[in-house]
Amino acid sequence: MNIVLPKFLSQLRPYSAGKPIKEVQTEYGISMPVKLASNENPLGPSPKAIAAIKEALQDIHRYPDSQITELRYKLASVLGVKSQQIVIGNGSDEIMSFIGQAFLLSGEEVIVPFPSFSIYEKVAIMSQANLIKVPLKNLSIDLEAIKDRISQKTKLIFLTNPHNPTGSFFEAPLLENFLKNVPRSTLIILDEAYIDFVSPKRHFESLNYLKDFSNLIILRSFSKSYGLAGLRVGYGIMNIELANILERVRYPFNVNTLAQVAAINALDDKEFLETTRKLVWEGREFITKALTELGIRVYPSEANFLLVYIGKKAVEIYESLLKKGIIVRPLTNYHLPEYIRISIGKPEENQTFIEFFKEIWQK
Repeated sequence: MNIVLPKFLSQLRPYSAGKPIKEVQTEYGISMPVKLASNENPLGPSPKAIAAIKEALQDIHRYPDSQITELRYKLASVLGVKSQQIVIGNGSDEIMSFIGQAFLLSGEEVIVPFPSFSIYEKVAIMSQANLIKVPLKNLSIDLEAIKDRISQKTKLIFLTNPHNPTGSFFEAPLLENFLKNVPRSTLIILDEAYIDFVSPKRHFESLNYLKDFSNLIILRSFSKSYGLAGLRVGYGIMNIELANILERVRYPFNVNTLAQVAAINALDDKEFLETTRKLVWEGREFITKALTELGIRVYPSEANFLLVYIGKKAVEIYESLLKKGIIVRPLTNYHLPEYIRISIGKPEENQTFIEFFKEIWQK
């Protein structure tokens, strides 16, 4: 190929997702695999969202609402913020790309916990910014170490709470202290894709900090607790000035009609959300107890997945589970080759996983 490519492209790698169900069906001849790899909602979407999608199908020859007005107003009402503070994207990772396009200049710095969601790094690389990776401490985000790496060139800091892929969680006093010690010229991106799964005794409302910290952007998603991963809807909450800037780089019609109506109606289904949360909490406890009894280390999690230490046999265990039709997530791409990540499934799926895992582990 004779096309000259930008040098930064050599630093990028395609995103590696969990193994698709159809691929496992074809490769191993298994009719009903159990997918516990991509942190999806095992209950599917809310029935109210499905009904709204069916009704909206007749209108898909029309362009979607480019301003995403109804969903923004609905979210504002639910969250207790102004609609002008909300920016909606085709998944929260699209909003991350907006942030990079709008605010990052070549040579500025982006700080990310390492390892973490790969899109944070991609945002920095695409803007030709300098990427600073701060290692986790005991597999948790080290806010003190991140604070120590801040310089005059630091433009963005990505945090994730609960953290992916470890499930670790930092509480309100730690976040508040961190916010107070970060220059207002540095934007803090707080990714809360898994916030709905935090246990009630530890949960706090980060939105309360928006009033005092104008450099804070909070990201949330409909992909996890609301079961709309296939429709790609995410949103950011921030001060109005920042939101107006991101709206300048947002493409028109970026969130399709079916995604908009599904998200609007999912917000009304509080019973579904609570059922999902209860399922995750009970599933976390069940899998943790079962694996711990086998002598396996399971890390505490406030997300809808568990990080499990396997050791040198991690990839072998992953492949053996695949042959049984159980899809979990190996963490080689997260630079954690001795670990696997297990998404919480339905009770019967969790039970099947434990039965097969025990059989493989005890061979």
